[in-house]
Amino acid sequence: MGWKPSDMRLVRLYSNKPDIFPPIEFHPGISAVVAEIKRPENMGKTVHNLGKSTVARLVDFCLLKGRHPSFFLFAHEALFDGFIFFLEIQKDDGRFLTIARSLKSRKPVSILASGVDVNDATEVDSGHWSHPDLGIAPAKRLLDGLLGFSVIAPYDYRDIMGYVLREQDDYGDVFHLRKFRGKHREWKPFLAQLLGLDAQLTTNFYAEVDEVDRLEGEILRQRAEIGMAGEADVIRIEGIITIRRRDVDELSAVLQHFDFARADSDANRELVSEVEEQIATGNEKKYRLSQLLVHLDESLREDAILFSSDQTATLFAEIGVAFKGQLKKNLEQLVAFNRAISEERRGYLLEERAEVTASLERIDPVLTELQAQRAQLFEFLEGSDTIAKYKEISTRVIELRSDITALERQRDTHTRIVRLKQEQRQVQDRKNQLQTAIEVDLQAQVDDSGSRYREIQRYFDEIVHAVLDEHALLTVTPSSSGSLDFLADFVSDSGARTSAARGFTFKKLLCIAFDLAVLRSYGDQSFPRFAFHDGVFESLETRAKHRLLEVLRKYAAMGLQPVITTLDSDLPEPIDSDLTALSSNEIVRRLSDEGDSGRLFQMESF
Repeated sequence: MGWKPSDMRLVRLYSNKPDIFPPIEFHPGISAVVAEIKRPENMGKTVHNLGKSTVARLVDFCLLKGRHPSFFLFAHEALFDGFIFFLEIQKDDGRFLTIARSLKSRKPVSILASGVDVNDATEVDSGHWSHPDLGIAPAKRLLDGLLGFSVIAPYDYRDIMGYVLREQDDYGDVFHLRKFRGKHREWKPFLAQLLGLDAQLTTNFYAEVDEVDRLEGEILRQRAEIGMAGEADVIRIEGIITIRRRDVDELSAVLQHFDFARADSDANRELVSEVEEQIATGNEKKYRLSQLLVHLDESLREDAILFSSDQTATLFAEIGVAFKGQLKKNLEQLVAFNRAISEERRGYLLEERAEVTASLERIDPVLTELQAQRAQLFEFLEGSDTIAKYKEISTRVIELRSDITALERQRDTHTRIVRLKQEQRQVQDRKNQLQTAIEVDLQAQVDDSGSRYREIQRYFDEIVHAVLDEHALLTVTPSSSGSLDFLADFVSDSGARTSAARGFTFKKLLCIAFDLAVLRSYGDQSFPRFAFHDGVFESLETRAKHRLLEVLRKYAAMGLQPVITTLDSDLPEPIDSDLTALSSNEIVRRLSDEGDSGRLFQMESF
């Protein structure tokens, strides 16, 4: 296998505030972040808040992890305001990429591509950055293209990050990472591709599963609309509709040739031709006379002369003006003249008003009598057997037509359900075909001793056996639902599963073994070369810690870059105590509980 030792290797992590966050220079081989607990009162604590686990989060942040308010930088945004973090990585072609990311919500990312190692990009003028001021989404697309992990296409570099950046919370399941908390379709196809299987088959399978579920939901919705829970016979419904239509035709013919009794006919004619017409005419005349009376009353009010010479004299006296002599006489003569003219007109108006009032008084009794006649005629019609029969038949026709409409809706709905079920069977057939194809593809990988699946399986067992003297088996099996299940278990010499994987410590080891096995398998292709594991030695017994450190050094010699964090108390033996102990040369940052200067961020704990 031809290794490319420089494929996406971490070079350094730093910030624009080195006095608070000093740079971390990663080594080509093992890069250890060690937290030393020196104060006696802290020896028994499990949480120390020194920041060893935060290193992985910062690397992930610089590799453009999505923005989330719970992430420590955003949860303490005021404290980290003004910080810019830089991560330099080396590509498989020997070129370097520096990703700079601030806490800004808009365009927080800049990317610098260089043929040489850039020790401190804070000194590079913004105009010389290859791709300045990018939003997160376009920066991800650009970085994905620059890294060129074509072997995992159509997936991007972010999909592999969960398997090379393991924090404590990521050891709960070897395959199903925290970032894949959703449905299986969100992570199983990618994992299938990672293990050398045909991911498109799994993707298509889940698409057909979604389509089956959609069709089933539509069938249930259609049934709910007509209030039906089970199946129905469309042919039977069509037969009932035919019967109902024949009944309607027969009853409609009866209504069309219905022979009303003479009394009913005369009564109906008298009601329509005489009484209703007279009432309508009377109401129209009453309305017209009422409107005329209103206009006459308004005209009579307008003719009233409201001028008073005595009141006018009083008003003039109040404002200091004399109102007497010829002025008073002339105005009184004018009023008398107008009054004489109006009196004649007023007489005519009063005479007309009297006539209108008399007419209204004559109309009211007539209308009252006509309305009484109409009531009597209606009472007669309501009591008529002939009309009652007519109404009964009419009501039955209406009911039958309503039934037909409901049955037609039911028939149409069931017809749609039949078509949906036919489509569902076709989709189910495609789903079954894909299930068969997935099983055939899996079996082909199992049968091929040189397949990537078998290779990763072999490396996985080698790592676990080297550390624990126990065997572990990574398996992919068809699930009961038709997709794939991914399992990682300890097995006995007979091949039976054991309970060891149930403990957190051993499950963590399975995660580490899987990640390293995958990286080793892709050693000859463009792929990440680093694997970050937080708390790598925690809870293992001393001999297993020694062996795990040996495995990490072996993989570092192959060209991988194991990045680990550990408490000094979790190390198999003190640093530099012998040739097998962790060396100071393998440590990239020492943290301690001796004040702010010992923390990752040299400030008060947050």
